[in-house]
Amino acid sequence: MKGQLIPFFTEINPMMIIAAVMPLVFLCRLCFRQRENIFALLDSLYRRKKQKEELLQTIKDNQTNIKEIMDNRMHDRQQSFAIQKELTDAQKRLSDSLSDISRKIDALQQSTDERFIESERKNNKRIRAELKDKISQSYRYYHSLGKINDMELEALEDLMEEYESADGKNSFVHSVVQKEMYTWEKI
Repeated sequence: MKGQLIPFFTEINPMMIIAAVMPLVFLCRLCFRQRENIFALLDSLYRRKKQKEELLQTIKDNQTNIKEIMDNRMHDRQQSFAIQKELTDAQKRLSDSLSDISRKIDALQQSTDERFIESERKNNKRIRAELKDKISQSYRYYHSLGKINDMELEALEDLMEEYESADGKNSFVHSVVQKEMYTWEKI
């Protein structure tokens, strides 16, 4: 290679070298004078490149955040559906439980009503028997006398009203006593 360069340099015209070096010197001198502008230009280009990279990074971060938010939203939506299903199931169980309790209360109420009616029937039967006995005693006493005073007549009428309110009907009280008591002499 050394042998090839020597003939090349010997053939070069010095004017060509000067002509090639002159623009180079001129270019270097121009760069030296404009170095502040060149540095400002290079600095501006560097800052723009850095801002562009920061902007791209910000966009990338925002996209990552948006993706996370969307993933969270999907997760929240799934959670919301699960919670809604749990609430619906709980509401159904509560409704079924209330229906069951309502049926039990209705059955209990019916049983209580039946017991109350039966108790009232028995109580009325007992009261009718007692009243019938008192009416019978009064009847026997005043029938044998054939006389009654106003106070005793009123008491006998009250006994008969009580007997009727206790479901007393179609007995000797109406067929015999009630007809005869108004025929007795009042004293």
